[in-house]
Amino acid sequence: MNTYGACGLFAFLTFIAPGAMARDGEGLSDMRRARARKASSEEPSTPEAAKTGEGPKETPVWDLGVFGYLRVGYENVQRDDRYTFVGANNGFILESARVGFEAIHRPYNLTFRISAEGASDVQTGLNTPLGLLDFRLRDAFVRYDPWSFIGIALGQLKAPFAEEELRGTQDLLFASRAVGQEGVLVGRGFQQPGIALDRQLGLMISPQKAIKIAGDVHAAYYAMVMNGNGVNQMLDDNAKLGVVGRAELGYGEYVRIGAGAYYNPRTVGTPPNYYEENDVGLAADVALKFRGFEALGQFAQVRTTFPTVNSQAQTKLAFHLQAGYEIALPHIGITPAYRYAHYHPWSGTGNVNGQDYTAFRLDYHTVGLRLRGEKLPLSLWANYTFTVEPDARKLANNRLEILAQVVF
Repeated sequence: MNTYGACGLFAFLTFIAPGAMARDGEGLSDMRRARARKASSEEPSTPEAAKTGEGPKETPVWDLGVFGYLRVGYENVQRDDRYTFVGANNGFILESARVGFEAIHRPYNLTFRISAEGASDVQTGLNTPLGLLDFRLRDAFVRYDPWSFIGIALGQLKAPFAEEELRGTQDLLFASRAVGQEGVLVGRGFQQPGIALDRQLGLMISPQKAIKIAGDVHAAYYAMVMNGNGVNQMLDDNAKLGVVGRAELGYGEYVRIGAGAYYNPRTVGTPPNYYEENDVGLAADVALKFRGFEALGQFAQVRTTFPTVNSQAQTKLAFHLQAGYEIALPHIGITPAYRYAHYHPWSGTGNVNGQDYTAFRLDYHTVGLRLRGEKLPLSLWANYTFTVEPDARKLANNRLEILAQVVF
């Protein structure tokens, strides 16, 4: 697909999606945003009214806020003595140290956000625990909402593909995302990237909030054109735009059904040896929430073709089902939960040149507890994951995670 085709698909996604909520699990809280919008509506109707004291009291033009979170804990992976990189580096972890700044210009609904991660993992090689924690940019974008039903964001921001990657860390049911989403991280097994699209540099269109259709039924959309070569890249990799879109339909806070798709032509390698790779991603998910019960089912697939070398396509298939029920106690909520997650980075590929790709399949069962304070901005997770791999790549790598998160 060329640039014109990408723009055409982008326009199509924008047309078919009737309305969206700009949610990404980051930034100022929804309550803070609501206060900012309310304050904007209460401003004096004319400059003269503000000068004479008539009408509502004048409010500041900008609503400013600092936000962030800290995620620290302990991780213990069952040690497999056959491999030095599995379970040999158990101990305390600094999973995230996020800080950001957001400002909302009330009269014109103009927002900008800058955030950075102080615990970004920079590895020196595959399947090695050697590396450093670095400070790296995450969000950097400006958003303009001329009308309530449409807004434009430009910069580096989350690409709107699958439900779980759009959720903020404080809203996760478990300490970490499903294996298909984040892959197998270093020290946990044979390292393998997941299917998460992560942040991208581009332009996204989505309304300020979900659009009401009838009663409690509402809809949402996201449509984005992007460079497609990932986070913190100075320039595009090949001057070919990628496109990603997502549409959602919901009923109150009880049900949200979503679907996403993207096309991303990539160029990899180092000069003069460049290789073309094309990704096509599809996702579908259903989120349920009723009183203390919450559940999520998500399916995603990414198919990569290699036109330069004309080799066999790779299909990454991931799905997971999870559910939990929050038990309300005085000043705290305790949520026991279970998740089944499946990930096959070479789905549909059999034995090729002596390599059995069916052995790459992963099935993870996670049980755990989540504790959240009623007023204290503190969450705790205690999870245990039972890992299942085919015999050819079977590991002793069950995992215990204990994590605490403070949000401000």
